[in-house]
Amino acid sequence: MPTTQTSAKKDEQMTNAKQFMVSDNSINVVYQAEQEIGTLKGQNRDNNDAANDQKMTAYGEVIASIAHVKLVKGNLPRAISKTLRAALLEEAGLKEATVKRYVENSVGAVRMIKEKIGEIPSQYTGAAVVADLAVMDIDSENKLAKAIKGEGEKSKAAMLAEKVVGKFSNRKDENGKLVQGDVFRDGLDDEELDEFQNVMRELMAARKAYRDSDAAKAAEKAAESENNTVDAVVDEMLEALA
Repeated sequence: MPTTQTSAKKDEQMTNAKQFMVSDNSINVVYQAEQEIGTLKGQNRDNNDAANDQKMTAYGEVIASIAHVKLVKGNLPRAISKTLRAALLEEAGLKEATVKRYVENSVGAVRMIKEKIGEIPSQYTGAAVVADLAVMDIDSENKLAKAIKGEGEKSKAAMLAEKVVGKFSNRKDENGKLVQGDVFRDGLDDEELDEFQNVMRELMAARKAYRDSDAAKAAEKAAESENNTVDAVVDEMLEALA
């Protein structure tokens, strides 16, 4: 059947533990990108855009390296994960915490790209990865991590409400995708929440009073200006009649 043939062809394209390797070119790109990021941050804290470009270039290489690995419950097979971590740690010279972010975010990116864009082509380059992520408005490590966690589309108001009230926990489904968990984690405790609501009511009342007062002042000023204009016109008319 066609479906079986398609499935078999996809399986043939998958990379197994014996075949998997991170190319020297990819390692060099990651290494150079991280070096450049360090230089940019050392020169000027405002070099965020340039640093983000370098970081996403590095992510493109890592994601492309694992794009054809068959995930097990949404994660890399242990042997491949070990090989990737070793390459980033020992060959690219990255710190453990940085390697952890690269691996977790890259695996999440592969799941997300397959879900939102479709099947990954057999020749998938780092540049193509960066372009696909850009289509999803992901151009930094922070945006990538948030998108994987499902927080990319949350407004500031929604995030603030979750910090104050709380939110459900996350869990991974059978494909490794983060979904809503069964536990609701409080933000503020009950006493703090009552205090927050009281303070919020007071501030909302003060805000309304200020705006009403400000509007009244503006109306009064407009009326005064209009009266002055009328007075000037009347004076001109009287002078003309005289």
